Amino acid sequence: MTTTRAAHPVSYTNRKGQVYYLHAGKTKTGKRRYFVAKTIGAGVLSEVPAGFEMVESVNAVVSVRRIDPSARKVPETDLARVRAELAKHPRLRRYRADVVKGEIIVFEPIGGLSDDLARHLVASFQMAPFQLEEHRSELDKDTHYSPVLRFAPIEGQYAVSRMTYRGDGGWSWELDRGPLGRLAPKYLNKLGTSAFFELY
Repeated sequence: MTTTRAAHPVSYTNRKGQVYYLHAGKTKTGKRRYFVAKTIGAGVLSEVPAGFEMVESVNAVVSVRRIDPSARKVPETDLARVRAELAKHPRLRRYRADVVKGEIIVFEPIGGLSDDLARHLVASFQMAPFQLEEHRSELDKDTHYSPVLRFAPIEGQYAVSRMTYRGDGGWSWELDRGPLGRLAPKYLNKLGTSAFFELY
């Protein structure tokens, strides 16, 4: 039996440099399904099917999903506002903000090249800080990101909540509501400090 493969398979390279290829297959009930794999196999596709898209999560997980035209949209300017506010604080430069299911989620980094580790490497190996920065992207590839703050659009404003760590954890109740221009500086400034855990 001969397997026909796409001449130019659809691929996606994530932030870790891993390449994924788009495939089509069937479920146990015979329905068509789409999936990604690190190797080219039977069912590899040469184009993304209409109504679907390949996406990468904040933790570099690549998947294929159906495009939902009714999904809640977050303006790019609002996401840019949150990212710009994070950039104002040197201690938060490794934090990330992304839109997930119609909400702006802020993620804290776990692992990778933390500022403390960077200072230790510079002191121990007598490296110039710029030398370390040249390799930061490579050293940060294994960083894991965990959600800590959420801005959910509601009636033209945003409601903010934080991740809780007691019991089963999960998002807290609504801490505040208002324009993003007020909420972003007020709450992002508390990330990475003891004041974050005092938010109720």
